Amino acid sequence: MIKTSVTRNPWTKTDKLLGMGLIVVVFSLIFVTCHRAIFDLDIWTHLKTGEIILHEKYIPTTDIFSFTRLGEHWPSHRWLFQVLVYFVFTKWQAQGLILLQCYITVLSFFILFLIGRSLTQSYLEIGIFIFLTAYASITRFNIRPEIFSLLFFGLYLYFLRFHLDKKRIWFLIPIQILWVNFHIYFILGPALVFLFILAEVLRRKAKFLPSMWREGFALSDAAFKRLIKLFIFTSLASLLNQGGIQGALYPFVVFKEILTGESAIFCKYIQELQPTFNVIKKLGNFYYILIFACFSLMAINYRRLKIVEILLAVSFFWFGLTVRNVSFFAFVAYLIIISYISSTIDKTSSNIKIEIPFRKLFYLCLRFGLGIFLILWMGFKIRVLANQGYFDFEAKEFKSSLSGMDKRRFPEKAVDFILANDVPKSMLNDFNSGSYLIGRGYPQRKVFIDGRTEVYGAAFFNDYQKTMDGDISLFEKTVEKYDISAVLLTTISSYIPSIVSHIYKSPQWKLVFFDELAVVFLKDAPANQPLITRYKIDLKKYSAPAADLKAMGIKRVNPEPYIKRASLLWLLGEYDAVISESKEALRILPTSFEAYQFIGRAYLKKKLYLEAFENLRLAALIYRNAEVLTDLGLCLKEMKENRYAITTLKSALKLNKGYAPAYYQLGTVYLSLKDEDKARKELEKALRLSGQDKDLHKEIEEKLKLISKNSKN
Repeated sequence: MIKTSVTRNPWTKTDKLLGMGLIVVVFSLIFVTCHRAIFDLDIWTHLKTGEIILHEKYIPTTDIFSFTRLGEHWPSHRWLFQVLVYFVFTKWQAQGLILLQCYITVLSFFILFLIGRSLTQSYLEIGIFIFLTAYASITRFNIRPEIFSLLFFGLYLYFLRFHLDKKRIWFLIPIQILWVNFHIYFILGPALVFLFILAEVLRRKAKFLPSMWREGFALSDAAFKRLIKLFIFTSLASLLNQGGIQGALYPFVVFKEILTGESAIFCKYIQELQPTFNVIKKLGNFYYILIFACFSLMAINYRRLKIVEILLAVSFFWFGLTVRNVSFFAFVAYLIIISYISSTIDKTSSNIKIEIPFRKLFYLCLRFGLGIFLILWMGFKIRVLANQGYFDFEAKEFKSSLSGMDKRRFPEKAVDFILANDVPKSMLNDFNSGSYLIGRGYPQRKVFIDGRTEVYGAAFFNDYQKTMDGDISLFEKTVEKYDISAVLLTTISSYIPSIVSHIYKSPQWKLVFFDELAVVFLKDAPANQPLITRYKIDLKKYSAPAADLKAMGIKRVNPEPYIKRASLLWLLGEYDAVISESKEALRILPTSFEAYQFIGRAYLKKKLYLEAFENLRLAALIYRNAEVLTDLGLCLKEMKENRYAITTLKSALKLNKGYAPAYYQLGTVYLSLKDEDKARKELEKALRLSGQDKDLHKEIEEKLKLISKNSKN
């Protein structure tokens, strides 16, 4: 017995030291992950608003930034955040904002550490699940008001779970006052208190619930009364915002719009508002792991569950069905997981009847092995992140991705051009450029639209999106209604507005600025003639700028600017320029499948099918996806190689069963082979999947009409 006691102590100390080491590495990884160049598009609106509040001594309550919604009500729940980021930016520039987002995020996860220490003595489990929670939430790590919401949310969870019977619970009132002036999610504070109240009411009154649920987390009468008072006081604290009662009730207005479908248009086009499981790949498997671990542990420990845990899990799982809210469910999942993980592991281990020599030693070696592996893996990850960078083609040098403003995210040169040449102020800009225009141009310039969806409303945004998607009639009406004389469109995201093709081909508009991030058009009007004469661009004479390979050396460089310009030129129908950009991209990175694909597509349009096939084949060899294989199948069809075309298109559909163009091309191949039954089947599938692609929809319908006509004959 003495020997067992002596040997256990070193193992326990080793386990603790290893767990503490993992905690340090996890928080280091979180810090480095957050420490990246500013890329959020809305930061410029926040900075400009903070500047106005501090310098002009008032909080805007109506729109002052746009010429389309000027004077419309603008609920400003973020004013305190905006003042803070402006103050930090004026003192320490972008680096100050980066450090702010790092410190707030790390502090939020430190609260999870405190929660973990209150529920388990195992640092290893705490470290592992803080890591999973962090990486499930990684898409939200940027300088936005919601990082403060996550911090305040974590504080509420901590105080409500562990300090209900202590005076420090009243700290939540000043926290609520701060929260209501930082972000619209302030409503989550009183909502959490309400869930704890509801859980206690159910525990006391709902006799139909299992008795073991009514035994867990039982509050005394004094604690219950304190909880009710807390709900009242935090609700009243929510009135202490710039908008008073109207501001406090605004989250319910938003909730009503979601329930009635009024805001559906925003959810469709704005990525952070889209359903979580539609874009789950961007979150990786970590969110899946958290969901599985949370609900599995709840199922295994159903006898020990607390009613409040069930309410929290169900409520915030539903709340997390939108991408921007995944962090909140992740925090709740962590709380539940860490409550049961250690006891579940111990119970499972004791129930395993298999006896092996040195069983305890074997178990400890597994734990230590996992801990050491995670520390080494995270250390490697930190090293990779710390060395991340990109090649600045203009400056001809490598730059770190960890500092400054990420110029690849903002149309800097286009806005420089607009401001330097006093481009007409009645300018149609796209959604992604609005905030940057506000930051750089206000008060001299106002915008057509920006990221403040609450100002523009669903109807305006719907018309805007239809215009961007290529509705020519609506574009012309917009130009007439707002007397539009200039257009700024960007390629910041993967989405490039389809209307750019119409504007470029229209004799009424002239291209005066073009780069990888933006294009500027001027209306061919007398007032614009001096600028048009001076800056008009003829893309038919365009050739890609030569890359300085010597400056790059032997480092792998992503030819992103060349690919972005090629994608824009593709929409404009300038296929020689597409080939020029893509070939230069291949000089930079010979394995760029996108460059080969663009060259292949351009040759397809030029009806040079052999050249198209060679380049599309290379693209497919480098990176095989449904889009490349569909292009290759189309090329084979044009070369009259129908058998190979069918095989290739079927391969495309194996990779993506929902890719409408592949079904369409397969249908046209069968149609050329006079197999109308198979053609109709594939074309009908394409029609169902074509979605918002109006051009493809029209082509499919024409083919189906042709089949119907042939059948009648």
